[in-house]
Formats: sequence, structure tokens, C-alpha cells
Amino acid sequence: MMDDAHREGKMKGLKRGSQMRGHSRWFVRAGITMVLAVTVLSVMSVGVTLADDQPLPSMTFSYQKGTITAIYEKTLDIDGRTYGLTPDVVMLDEHGDMLDPARLMVSAEVKFHVMKEQSNKIDKMIVTLPR
Repeated sequence: MMDDAHREGKMKGLKRGSQMRGHSRWFVRAGITMVLAVTVLSVMSVGVTLADDQPLPSMTFSYQKGTITAIYEKTLDIDGRTYGLTPDVVMLDEHGDMLDPARLMVSAEVKFHVMKEQSNKIDKMIVTLPR
């Protein structure tokens, strides 16, 4: 009976797994490799986007640096130059957390971005408070 099944398989052009000489294993391995590669590439292409109005401390390439030298009711001096704050100013601490403007103090190190239209108005600022 086994011989009949074997002959019938050969007649239909089918080969048993042991007679394929590793070809099926190669196709399985190639398939698994392709699936893994697609998975890795798709995971790498998914990125986290940050809100435009909340820069992180590492994103300071267009920021000016300075030290707060005076604080007034509606303005502050950074390295002796007076700047105003926009009504929607984004103020972060060195960890990227929102900072209350009431916590500002003289001698705090700052990185700040001024508006293009008004060079004396700060719209984004990263503050490092003295310890």
C-alpha cells in the first residue's frame, strides 16, 4: 500500500519532503527572513512627532543663549538686553516640562527664540534654574 501511494505521488509530479533536498527549508527560511526584515523596517519608520510649539532642550539650534539679568512686570533683560514675551509664550524647564513664568529668577540660564516679525519678543524659551 505504501508503494502505491509513493508511485501515485511520483505520477502527479509530487515529491516527498525528504526528496526535495532542502528546497522547502530554504523557502521557509527566506520567507521568515523577509517577514522579519519588513517588520523591523516598518517599526523603524514609525517615529514620534513633537508638537511644533514645544521644543525640547536638544532642539536648540536656532535659539540664542543668555542669562536673565533683570525681571520687570512685562519684560525681562537677558544679558542686558530687554525682551518682551508673547502672550502664548512656551516656557520649558531643562527637562522639557512646562514652566510657570512666576518661577523665573535673575541668574537663570536661558535659551530663547525670538519671533521673526518682532526681534524683541520671545515666543519660546528653555530655562535652567540655578540650583
